[in-house]
Formats: sequence, C-alpha cells, structure tokens
Amino acid sequence: MGLDLIFTGVGGQGVVVLSDIFCEAALLDGFDVAKAEIHGMAQRGGSISAHVRIGDKVLSPLIETGTADLIVGFEILETARALPMLKPKGTVLVNTKYIPPNSIKQGNAKPVKPKELLDLLRLNARCVYEIDGIGIAQKLGNLLVVNTVILGAVSALPENLIKQDSFKQAITSNLKEKYLRLNLEAFELGRQSVSLS
Repeated sequence: MGLDLIFTGVGGQGVVVLSDIFCEAALLDGFDVAKAEIHGMAQRGGSISAHVRIGDKVLSPLIETGTADLIVGFEILETARALPMLKPKGTVLVNTKYIPPNSIKQGNAKPVKPKELLDLLRLNARCVYEIDGIGIAQKLGNLLVVNTVILGAVSALPENLIKQDSFKQAITSNLKEKYLRLNLEAFELGRQSVSLS
C-alpha cells in the first residue's frame, strides 16, 4: 500500500514546508517516505514542485510521468501543468487561486481563463476537489495559513493514508507555538472544505 503525490505551486506559496509536514506525518504513521523537490525560478515566483512517495518500502523519490495518485495544486495554472504526471484515474486537489505567469503579465503570451484550466483538470482526472484556500484563510484573518488549509483538505481525501493526529503532531513540531492554534484551525477548516465540495 502506498501513495504518490505531486505538490505544485509557485515560489513563496509554502510548497516545500507543506510537503515536509506531510512527510513527517507519514513517518509518524510508520510509512517509508521519499521526497524530491524540483525548483524552477522559485525565488522569483516561478514553478516549484515536490514529489512525495509513501509506502511500506519506497525505493526512489521521483514519480514517473503518468503514475501519480494525487496532484495537490497551490494554484490553478501550475496544477494544470502537472497533469501529465497524473495516472489515468488519479485525483486532483486544487486551490482555486490563479496566478498569471510573467509572460502573460508582460503581454508575451495569451491569457488563459481560470475556468478553462479547471475544465482541463476535470477532463483529465477521475475526481477534482476545488478548495478556496484564500477565502478560508481570509476568514481566519491570515493569508499565510493557505498551505495549512490545503494540508487539511489533503487529510480528508479518500486517498489519504495518514492519521489526522499524525498531521496535527507534524504541524505542532514544525510551527512556532504562537501560530499553532491558528494553523490547527486552518487545518480543520481545510478538512471541512472537502466534505462541502
């Protein structure tokens, strides 16, 4: 039994931190874990992704094209770019934030409508969970908890193999105490958002 995930977004969204917490939670549950990060121009808002594999025994951190069980997208465009990694009946969880790349901002590329990207996701995945991470974070009064909202949503998916308590323990050990209550609340709201979608 195992799970192969791609976490994807742009630099500054917390992709690395979130994938680290996910891996720690998996280790707490006794899984073998392997992770690899792929950075584009992440410091300038470019693409970043993390391959995470958990199971009884994991031999390689890299996930082959077309074999990922789950894509976890921090924004719509990067999620669509990661679609070739998804297996035919895979699942996508996407934060409905759209960040146009610099080429579009500078007028060097044609704009893409977020609805078209969401339609593409729905066409290529067995199941797509759309999460309004920004909206939930705004209700909590802190946009920095979007990635914890996303982690909560991941924990509520049928594909998830990790116990809720292990996620909470990993959050507790990775975040400063003054931010803990807020992040645990964000985690819970993320979980609830899956049941509502």
